[in-house]
Amino acid sequence: MGTPPPAHILNGFHAHVDNPVQLDQPWSYGWRCDRAVISLAEEPMRASWIAKTTAKMRPAGVGVSRPMLSTDGRYTVSGWRARTFLSGHRAPRFDEMAAAALRINESLRGLPRPEFLAPPELTGTWGQTEIFAAADAAAFAEQPQEWIAPAMDATAVPRKDIAEALAKAVEVTALRTEITAEDQLVHGDVIGCMIFDGAADPAITDLVPAWHPTGWSVALLVVDAMAWGNGDDALLDRWSHIPDFMQLALRAVLYRLALHAMLPNSRPEAWPGLSRTADVIAAREQQNEARQEWEDEGEPAEEGGDDAGEDAEESVSEPAGKQGSDEDVEDADEGGAEDVDKYPDQGRE
Repeated sequence: MGTPPPAHILNGFHAHVDNPVQLDQPWSYGWRCDRAVISLAEEPMRASWIAKTTAKMRPAGVGVSRPMLSTDGRYTVSGWRARTFLSGHRAPRFDEMAAAALRINESLRGLPRPEFLAPPELTGTWGQTEIFAAADAAAFAEQPQEWIAPAMDATAVPRKDIAEALAKAVEVTALRTEITAEDQLVHGDVIGCMIFDGAADPAITDLVPAWHPTGWSVALLVVDAMAWGNGDDALLDRWSHIPDFMQLALRAVLYRLALHAMLPNSRPEAWPGLSRTADVIAAREQQNEARQEWEDEGEPAEEGGDDAGEDAEESVSEPAGKQGSDEDVEDADEGGAEDVDKYPDQGRE
């Protein structure tokens, strides 16, 4: 339970309520004050950029929580910011999230890279924001360990799950190949910021900027859904048409492996889901490489022995967002979707 914004902050954002109500993770655990959500903004530069960007972006078929100005026209007041409240809740509608993510990224295309997205210095003490930035850099770096090592205690024996995460990171790194899709401004935490309200358009409560190919947003949400949201493996097949998708999925896995090892508050219970997801995606990429080699040699590719092909074929025929029952969607807060909270937000304000 956090501390609600003080009276002068409420007054500064025209929020005249006696009892603010604290919201959950999609709203950065901010406080609802009638039509406003007031939350902490630890980095004024980032908060101001997010406010200016969300005020202008118009993704097709996706609602956006807009910034609210203070009485004197500012986006932040004494470390607090305000957004418009939107009704809805988290739900495991992962295909709809993926489709919306691409539309969000299309609305961001052409915007310049913000200065605060630069990776951190390799020396000095890192806070959580720097750790997320370093893990992001590691996922795409030629030598990921250069970004992971500074956050590790070289004198301590790592937990078993952290040691395993580091070992899997090496395996995943070896499977990466060149990506040809161009970088652009994209949303870096769709699964953590998207809410649904029945049949209405999905909406995002916040913008977490990242600078990667547009498929990164989908690759990361698929990895998170498979690891902690009970998302089915066929998500990989349904979105494989995105350029460089499997290579981006490998990098999304590497990003999560790095965070599991680097974050001081990573939890052992989050490891089994991530470990399995890393194995599934690595195996898929190895199969793809073997299939490509067979095709190059003029030999037919062998089918997998685990009926994965049949499962994928059936899943591809399903309409987006229909992999779960209506009851699953309604009970999302009690089911797998909430498991994504096992990691902190993606550098959100």
